[in-house]
Amino acid sequence: MELYHLRTFVTVAEEQHLTRAAERLFTSQPAISAHIKALEEELGLNLFDRTPKGMQLTAAGELLLDHAQRALTAAGDFLHLAKGMQRELLGSIRIGLNTDAEFLRLVELQAGLSAHYPRLGIEFMSGRTGANIPALRIGRLDAAFISGDCDEPLLESHILREEEMAVAVPHALRDQIASPDIAALARLPWVYTSPDCAYYQLMQPLFEAHGCKPVKTMLADQEDAMKAMVAAGVGLGIMRKSEVEQAERSGTMHVLPMDLPTISLRFAYLRTRANDPVIRAVVSELSAIWALEPEQQRKAV
Repeated sequence: MELYHLRTFVTVAEEQHLTRAAERLFTSQPAISAHIKALEEELGLNLFDRTPKGMQLTAAGELLLDHAQRALTAAGDFLHLAKGMQRELLGSIRIGLNTDAEFLRLVELQAGLSAHYPRLGIEFMSGRTGANIPALRIGRLDAAFISGDCDEPLLESHILREEEMAVAVPHALRDQIASPDIAALARLPWVYTSPDCAYYQLMQPLFEAHGCKPVKTMLADQEDAMKAMVAAGVGLGIMRKSEVEQAERSGTMHVLPMDLPTISLRFAYLRTRANDPVIRAVVSELSAIWALEPEQQRKAV
């Protein structure tokens, strides 16, 4: 039995689907099937029932899953401990971004990591929350900044800050808004984000609770694109309150006087990599940069 047999077994059990498991493991579906078959033959047990809905664990598979997960965790901890014993932290890390570098304090993060770990390679990859989470799941990213709740069971996340949000009103539309009446706001043009964005998930319940839906003029998935479209008068939008207040001073947009829930900025990575020295080094730097309290440093899902 090889570790990759156990890794395949656990991944198929988590995904309940051969194709998705193959994507996570960067291999083919036939290879996944071969791993499972070899493991079942060695154990003399059927681990899965193949059903039209996917791969379902048998009773034997259910009993063995926890042991397989613990074996993989122990193997991973062994490797991480060995890496941690190196005199210098070696390797590289690919970190997904979900907004601008200034807000994420990337210059400070890069400076801290370079000072303490000069041989660690750092790659900042542009993206957004909705794309970063699946990229983390399949290993295309080592870690990522994400916004909103994190209910993905494979991920561990740390809240860096709670960001105040606001409805941004273009200067050109300001005179059309007498009060923050939801039904009246819904009839005005809006700049949307994609459904997997925390901003969208904040906006939709606001209107659904009043039985209405805002008029969609366009979709902007990047913070700078949203800011440019609202400033240009294309429509209203949900933005970070600090960004709207800054633009308000120049007269391009205004904060609508209504309270919105905050959105969490998080740093996320796979739970299985929690003891990886590289991940721990980055989390340590972030904790110093964002002055996180101990309770904030604990995982939040």
